[in-house]
Amino acid sequence: MKQLKGNFVLPSVATEKSFDASYCSDNPPPVVISAFADGRYAGNPAAVAFYDRFPKASECLDLAKRLRQPVTAFLRPLRESGHYQIRWFTQNVELDLCGHATLAATYWLFHCGLNETDRVVYHSRSGPLYAWLEDDIVKLSLPAIEMSPANSADYEAVQRCMGVRAKEIWKAYDDYVVVVDGEAIVLDFQPDIERIRQIECRGIALSSAVDPIGALQEFDIVSRFFSPRIAINEDEVCVSAHCKLYPYWAKVTGKKHLRALQASHRGGVLELGSLDGRVIVGGRAKLAQKDA
Repeated sequence: MKQLKGNFVLPSVATEKSFDASYCSDNPPPVVISAFADGRYAGNPAAVAFYDRFPKASECLDLAKRLRQPVTAFLRPLRESGHYQIRWFTQNVELDLCGHATLAATYWLFHCGLNETDRVVYHSRSGPLYAWLEDDIVKLSLPAIEMSPANSADYEAVQRCMGVRAKEIWKAYDDYVVVVDGEAIVLDFQPDIERIRQIECRGIALSSAVDPIGALQEFDIVSRFFSPRIAINEDEVCVSAHCKLYPYWAKVTGKKHLRALQASHRGGVLELGSLDGRVIVGGRAKLAQKDA
């Protein structure tokens, strides 16, 4: 294993004897990184764990529970330089795609000197994902996810559980997207998590355009994301939701580049664009834990 640059903290929960340490004895310890942390916005934390060979899925889930982060990204280097297999676990399920943990993993690979190429290729359940650095911003190339209008039954059920007047409701693969008319609706929304949990989906995004002369005028769109079924009541920054939001809002606004605020408790800033039919997501990151 290549020597790491910098110091990293292994959270004490990951050292309990019930976890099979044989998988990680020659690998760097897991590290916690805040993705999309930018100025006054704290971003979304993710744990990143690096293995020469993956533990069993049940052990990955066990470690994710012990690390107690919203998502843990598991990386395994492949034969070709700069290529990695990536998997993502919340505290109760494996995900098909998690952008914020991928951004965290990319930051870590470059920051600690593990990656020797200028671009990273991730092999995932959602196909190939690409990542690189532009100055201090991590860029990801992710698949755009198409949406279709929710049918009348789903529209009614989702609007009832959200309790807001929806302008539009869309079905987007495993999520619903609720579009509302006004940033204040998004900012002031008080979720009923148990009602949201009853909807059969991964999560529900609530989104609006931003008033161009209001307090959030530095942004184009604002959103929040609720996913109690995957053990994240409110996601601090959900990149995969923006793979659905970007194509919609780019068409509505007529803009190719969008600056998005996820107005969660911690908050996060996403720079959104497109290239070759894919969504380009950019954001800053920082180490969430360091040796004293």
